[in-house]
Amino acid sequence: MAGVLRYGWRFLTSRIGLAVVVCALLWGWHVYDKRQAVSAARDGFVREFELTAVQTELDAMRRRMAAADEANQALREKVQAAEGEALRFAAELEAYERDTQVNPEGVVDSGLLERLRAN
Repeated sequence: MAGVLRYGWRFLTSRIGLAVVVCALLWGWHVYDKRQAVSAARDGFVREFELTAVQTELDAMRRRMAAADEANQALREKVQAAEGEALRFAAELEAYERDTQVNPEGVVDSGLLERLRAN
């Protein structure tokens, strides 16, 4: 066992051993740096993707809001037109009631009855 340790120590302190240790350290640093770079790139892509998704959702919400505003405006115009039509119809109905000689209770009076019989 002592011989193995002695040869191991000699190998590590020799130029070849030192070169192997340096290469192993460089390889370890390379693997670590590569993992860090991949992790940073992945995180950047995820952030960019999430930002794009949020911007897309925001654009869609803006389009929906604009469509809702347009629909709301069209409905307001239709309500105003319907209210105007209702007022016009009410005025027309009042004028018809005022100008017509028909009894409001729906009872036929004697003058109308005689005119109907005459026809």
